[in-house]
Amino acid sequence: MYRPAFSFDDIAAECTVTTGCYRLDGRLLGLRIAVPEALHGCHPFNASAYDFLQQLRKEIFEWGIIEFPGLPLNPTNYTLAQRAPQQHAYSSNPYLTDFCQSPHQDTPPYPTAFWLAAPRRYFATWVMGHTMAERFYQLQGQQPQLSVDALHEQWVARSLEEGSSLLLNRQPGLLILDNSHHNRLYHARTSLLSAQQAADVCSDTPMYAFNEVGLLHYIDQMDSRRGDEHRDAQARQRVAEFMAREGLQG
Repeated sequence: MYRPAFSFDDIAAECTVTTGCYRLDGRLLGLRIAVPEALHGCHPFNASAYDFLQQLRKEIFEWGIIEFPGLPLNPTNYTLAQRAPQQHAYSSNPYLTDFCQSPHQDTPPYPTAFWLAAPRRYFATWVMGHTMAERFYQLQGQQPQLSVDALHEQWVARSLEEGSSLLLNRQPGLLILDNSHHNRLYHARTSLLSAQQAADVCSDTPMYAFNEVGLLHYIDQMDSRRGDEHRDAQARQRVAEFMAREGLQG
């Protein structure tokens, strides 16, 4: 099905846009786009994550973080639906089974989108600049006896207080992160205190992840039980054509 292209100006004409939503390492980041509920089912606001990734490349590069709070989930061609670790006990992929992750970029320099249909109760995305990421890995080398979870316990709250990190991706809506050298942002799944204290943490809201490289190359490797649900071959082909036109790795 053909979907007409759109621009940031098209979106801004219909929405309330807030810039510089976050301060990280002394610099302003973030573009928050509030879409009127009456437009949720209308183009382009019902587009796939890949449409947003491609049409908003300039703004992603400029602002590093783009949020569409409350935008209803479109799971078309998701690369990963990340639930609570216990729900992925069948998997050997640490992206699915670990409570906490080391800071990373998914597929640099290509951006990543995360989409939630409901609040996450037990997990969030810890976003940081390169300074905090380098500090994390330095501490990991100096204290090899500490687990990644223990390092998160020591540093997530502290880095938030210092202004060297953010805690995002907990409320419904679409979140887009730049993975390029320009913004030098890193992210990691982190376990909230409620998860560490709750004895019944066995499920959580699925966090859907999207990126072009993942869609074209390792969509099935990320989760062996990914299945065919929400796959759209025509939409996948449009992603491949976009990457080819842009001269991107594909």
